Amino acid sequence: MPAKTTRKRRYTPLTPEQRAERIATARAQLNAGVEALMSGEGWQQFVASRRWLRRYSLGNQIMIMAQCPEATDVRPLSEWNAAGYRMRTGTHQIKIWKPVTRSSAPAKAEATGEDGVDEAKAPVEARRRRAPFILVNVVDRSQLDNPPPAPEVALPAALSGDAPAGLWVSVAALIEAEGFTVERGPCDRGAFGTTDLAARTVRVRDDVEPAQAAKTLTHELAHVLMGHDGSMPGQVREVEAESVACLVTAALGLDSLAYSVPYVAGWAGNIAAVRTSAERVIATADRILAALGTEGGHQGDEQSEAAA
Repeated sequence: MPAKTTRKRRYTPLTPEQRAERIATARAQLNAGVEALMSGEGWQQFVASRRWLRRYSLGNQIMIMAQCPEATDVRPLSEWNAAGYRMRTGTHQIKIWKPVTRSSAPAKAEATGEDGVDEAKAPVEARRRRAPFILVNVVDRSQLDNPPPAPEVALPAALSGDAPAGLWVSVAALIEAEGFTVERGPCDRGAFGTTDLAARTVRVRDDVEPAQAAKTLTHELAHVLMGHDGSMPGQVREVEAESVACLVTAALGLDSLAYSVPYVAGWAGNIAAVRTSAERVIATADRILAALGTEGGHQGDEQSEAAA
């Protein structure tokens, strides 16, 4: 019996109207995702999903969350096919933005337009090359036939337990490298920790157990690296620093999201502010994880760049 041949799928070119409609839909989806970050539930989803989506920019992370909230491992279909996996019938690929540089032609699989998004809002490097954006397709493991096992999730560790090995020492070294002194002792108003930018000191209570102490020290490192001072509202400072601490400690096996950000609705005044905070949180967390030797941070990979 002759071997069954696989017919190559043909892609029908989109009309200008279809391109415009798809781009408008993607933009609306991204804007709605940014608006969702202003709620406690939306911000928690952003922080929680970052552990799986660190290879993608903020804009594409939001796009993925909107189309596939359960996403844990998102790659181009060609990458899944090369690994021996096939997409499940009846599912739809996830659309994200990709910059088109002078050295790369529009993606063959889903060329949806040559003007992408507002160039003024594109990354600096993309603007330098006057690069437009197109929509391309990616696929989550949950959309595959016989998908590979889900990424392992470290069981949440109580903040009264042990800290990840070496976390305190490593974070303290990063703080000291910024010219600050690390202290243990009582903190004002019962806080777990405090940062004094003027005195260049970071203090963590000495009556908390290792898990809480390491988490708090990471929170204070975020304050130091983000330059948090009185010019920024206190609630914004705390949400940013705590979100950074959640991302860093979760990557190392200490999950404290439910404790850390139980409710942040209205913490940022407008969409532009919340997006700026999200970008700062991602950049700071990735910077810390890189310094700690943890792989997987966003590197501006070829599949994703923020685009709205």
